[in-house]
Amino acid sequence: MISMLTTKYVKDNVDAIRKSLKKRKSDYPLDELLKLDEEYNKISTEAQQLRAKRNKGSLEVAELKKAGKGADKKIDELSGIKARIDEIELQLPKYQVRIDALLWNMPNTLHESVPYGKDDSENVEVRKWGKPRAGKTVGHEEALKRLGLLDIEKAAEVAGARFYYLKGDLVMLEQSLIRFTMDFMVKKGYLPIAPPFMLKKRYYMGATALGEFEEVLYKVEGPKEADANNELEKVEDDLFLISTSEHAIAAMLSDSVHSGNDLPLKFVGISPNFRREAGAHGKDTKGIFRVHQFYKVEQFVVSKPEDSWKLFDEMMGNAEEIFKELELPYRIVNICTGDIGTVAAKKYDLEVYMPVSGKYRELISCSNCTDWQSVRLGIKYDERGERRYAYTLNSTASGSIERAMVAIVENYLNADGTITVPKALVPYMGKSKIG
Repeated sequence: MISMLTTKYVKDNVDAIRKSLKKRKSDYPLDELLKLDEEYNKISTEAQQLRAKRNKGSLEVAELKKAGKGADKKIDELSGIKARIDEIELQLPKYQVRIDALLWNMPNTLHESVPYGKDDSENVEVRKWGKPRAGKTVGHEEALKRLGLLDIEKAAEVAGARFYYLKGDLVMLEQSLIRFTMDFMVKKGYLPIAPPFMLKKRYYMGATALGEFEEVLYKVEGPKEADANNELEKVEDDLFLISTSEHAIAAMLSDSVHSGNDLPLKFVGISPNFRREAGAHGKDTKGIFRVHQFYKVEQFVVSKPEDSWKLFDEMMGNAEEIFKELELPYRIVNICTGDIGTVAAKKYDLEVYMPVSGKYRELISCSNCTDWQSVRLGIKYDERGERRYAYTLNSTASGSIERAMVAIVENYLNADGTITVPKALVPYMGKSKIG
């Protein structure tokens, strides 16, 4: 069974948590949590004392009756004690539900190097690579439609907005990007993982802040009971389609203890991903930049705390190497407090230059989640007989594959409408030009 962040952990780290919340300008109710915990402990202790008093009183009643003496007064006293115990036992679950809800969604403690900012406009550029293409090109949707490689209209008819049909060489480009990225990461020593495409709610709660993330997930509705091997099997949790293989790999490691000598554990996940894109209405509605379904290759690492920042740089470096191989100009930005979200202690984004908009757009997010996921999922390591919570890190490797294809089309589109295939992908495509 997955673990749970405890109020003891919060109280042991309360100063750092309070400082981080102030830096985030977060309205997270830390004082409410601490007060609820104090009240919970107070009435829980009261209940324990009353139970002891009731047990002692029951013995006294038995002795009085045995001696032929009246016990009515004592029985009335015990009745009052029982009523108070019953009252407390009704209160405790209500306290626990609220405490648990607050604990699950507590923001991670920020690293000191995270810049302050109110939104993504205040993210801080760290470095750039490559020369942006001069002048605007035709949008990727128009370019791909002219080549007969993309059908948005029929997909909208049969599935709804933000879905698509890829055709011909565009399918091969998608698969080439996936295989190129997977081969690259395997050579770096990362173990390939193809995860389940659905997760139970309780595991999703351990991998991300479901309170703020649930609206973008697709929930799988189904019967509460299913016939399996001629037996009725109870479905114990809601299921959600995964939005990234990161969450499924984190869940794979739940309730595990690893030898410190075996860390870091390095994984590369490949999966389709599903997102509602809630809150993105009217944004990037054309083409395949912002869609409900896409492939992604994801790095996921479990490490000792002291090694995590070196690995953070390694994972970001892997993504940069991939985009250098693809010869796509990019920049790295340090995500500010107003844009970082709940789970990460620090996050870098890799943004690729898109000639049509004349802007850098996010394709990669690299995060050190410290022990946020491991405390909730019970991911530990053993160091000389002492069990400690590991740190988890994640980073896209080549971005959403669909977004990466948009970047390739816009940056490699020729005047005659053909698309040059990046040299790194030619061995996978078997050709150097599309169209």
